[in-house]
Amino acid sequence: MRLKNIGLLTLLISLFILKGCKNPTGVGLDIDPDIILNSKVIDTSSVYTKLIAEDSIIANFTERSVLSYIKDNDFGETTTNIILAPTLPASNTSFGTNPILDSAVLVLNYSSARALYGDSARYKVNVHQLTETVYKDSPKTYYAHKSWSYNNSIIASKEFYPAYKDSLNIKLYGYQDSVVKVVPQLRIPLNNQFITDNILALDSATLSTSQKFTDSFKGLRLSIDQASAPANGGSISFDTYNSGATKLEIYYRYTNSEGKADTANISLPINGSSYGTAVTEVKWDRTGTAVETELNSTTQNNSKLYLKGLGGTKIKLNFPYLDSLKKLGSNIAINRAELIFTAEEPQQSVLTPIHQLRIYRWDLAHQPKPLPDEDSSDPRYMGQGFIGGTYNSTKKTYVINVTGYIQDLFKKKTTNFNTFVTPLSHFLNSGNPQENLSAVGRSIFEGGGSTSADKVKLKIYYSDLK
Repeated sequence: MRLKNIGLLTLLISLFILKGCKNPTGVGLDIDPDIILNSKVIDTSSVYTKLIAEDSIIANFTERSVLSYIKDNDFGETTTNIILAPTLPASNTSFGTNPILDSAVLVLNYSSARALYGDSARYKVNVHQLTETVYKDSPKTYYAHKSWSYNNSIIASKEFYPAYKDSLNIKLYGYQDSVVKVVPQLRIPLNNQFITDNILALDSATLSTSQKFTDSFKGLRLSIDQASAPANGGSISFDTYNSGATKLEIYYRYTNSEGKADTANISLPINGSSYGTAVTEVKWDRTGTAVETELNSTTQNNSKLYLKGLGGTKIKLNFPYLDSLKKLGSNIAINRAELIFTAEEPQQSVLTPIHQLRIYRWDLAHQPKPLPDEDSSDPRYMGQGFIGGTYNSTKKTYVINVTGYIQDLFKKKTTNFNTFVTPLSHFLNSGNPQENLSAVGRSIFEGGGSTSADKVKLKIYYSDLK
């Protein structure tokens, strides 16, 4: 009898635990069962979708710089090059008496997140010298569409596999048999004569400030060698933002004060965060593609949507029939609203769909503003990530929680001056668009003008409070 009572108690405790479990790691991703039980559902509310080209985006002061050559059957060819301007480690830099170069290496740490997109095959990077200056004493903003001028002579080439997960063992200069392990990085040896002529041979006046140095040296342009690129191509992202992550290391000998030969090394930093001296140059050839056809269409409701990262495209949304919900009853309450995008399977399997969709709206002045659901100043804000939008590879869907926004539109508490879905993040870094070039990838959807069952949907859970 006592055992039976214990068993019954255990069952009751288990039921209470299961009832109370909320899975905090899934906040915002699953629907509260109470909403399903106590709501009616509309999943046929029309959404108008217009595909438009992304405006010019900031290409420096970004968390990463991106090196790409992507050949996409649907989207055409995308090329991104990296522009770098090494600066002096200090004013009045000196290389000593009679410096003789041993080696110079351009070091780029791989990005810590999503460093590779596309083929994982062998790539070849070429390095050219710029003919225009990047660095300015007063930091300058550059945009992705800017074309940078450079000398045709190649000063370095390196074939490599994007080993972004593998640390390296490198030998310390000047220390026999001394080896140190470093984080995953790409190391590109530069031409010795080029470094000697353009850095070690500079006079003291040119080496007195970083501005004078970069006015002379200009900078470097990195590009993928297209002739030897793998079939689909790909994108490799590097950390050019954090201090010391990207730099030019110079190893040399000189004559010391005692008249003896000595060794030294110096590191010329890339100040991506402080001075914006790392820039991604983006070129997109979409000639003859379906994307170009949809972008040129005058329709306000595209039937096919081609969403592309790296400053490619975005989707403008409109919800023309929210007022019709009032026909369902005089006192409708919206419990939850979701935007659902279903992605097509890519023709080229390595060119996977975008990792996450973002959403924002314009304010009265046509400036980006978060939806109430993602606005920390709104009382309905549930924390970063609650809005969702991450790709579900099993269902092939993106679900974006827009409950607060649809509530406000329905009740006419706000006006839709324009709403956009994009791969870019405008708000995760205090309004600083540092993630603008992190959104590598592409996705294809059936748009609002499609007759397909997989077209973009606005799914609304509502109650009639009469």
